[in-house]
Amino acid sequence: MRVPLLSPLLCVALLGLGLAASESAHAENVYLFALAGGVAPRYEGGKDLQPLVLPYIAAEFDNGVFVNPQNGLGFRKQFSNGWFSSLALGYDYGRADEDRALTPGSDHLRGMGNIPESVLALLQIGINLAGDVTLSAALDQPVTATRRGWSARVDLTAPAWSRPSDQIAVTGSLHLGSDRYAQTYFGVSDKQSANSGFDAYRPDGGVDSLRLTLDWTHIFSAHWMVKTTGGVSRLLGDAADSPIVQVKNNYLAMTALVYRY
Repeated sequence: MRVPLLSPLLCVALLGLGLAASESAHAENVYLFALAGGVAPRYEGGKDLQPLVLPYIAAEFDNGVFVNPQNGLGFRKQFSNGWFSSLALGYDYGRADEDRALTPGSDHLRGMGNIPESVLALLQIGINLAGDVTLSAALDQPVTATRRGWSARVDLTAPAWSRPSDQIAVTGSLHLGSDRYAQTYFGVSDKQSANSGFDAYRPDGGVDSLRLTLDWTHIFSAHWMVKTTGGVSRLLGDAADSPIVQVKNNYLAMTALVYRY
């Protein structure tokens, strides 16, 4: 899943924080400040985990404008029939062929070269179904470095358990990308093959991964809470068969102390 400002895997771990702001339904301004820590893979398909400690700041205003690390700067509209949509500009740090802190990259990819950073246009549409179940679809279209290709995802989120001080939600996600996207993130060109030693590989676009995440929120007061996220993703199809993929299953975990007002 490609989302802006942070590694896509880090943003999955932080996704639950953004939901806290959305719960306001634009009835008030909501601000979030958090300190998060955990572990996530260095890149999709990589076997090495990197430890993470990072701050998180987000805001959602009563006019629908929002800013946060996983969805960028944008506008969200909630309709009376349960549908919602958003349009935003975000940023993706690409991927390096060396180990880096907080952003995707691994020494295992030496010789592959860097995937360039990119400004993204992010379009999302969804609906709130019965019982607080949410179904949404999102498109990430690069505005710069457009040769990397577009990607999209479908998310289904459902509450699993709820008490006044504790809420648990489960999200299932399907991710897909264009032929260019598949080549950018999972392919190996002849030049890259010569430089890295990986076999040349030209994958087709399509569905490339499934992901399941569990978000637990423990509320101490109106302003303080702890949010914990755990997730597993599975590469599929041509993406899973890429020579740069070390493992098909990736895992992540993150917890954050959050102040909201």
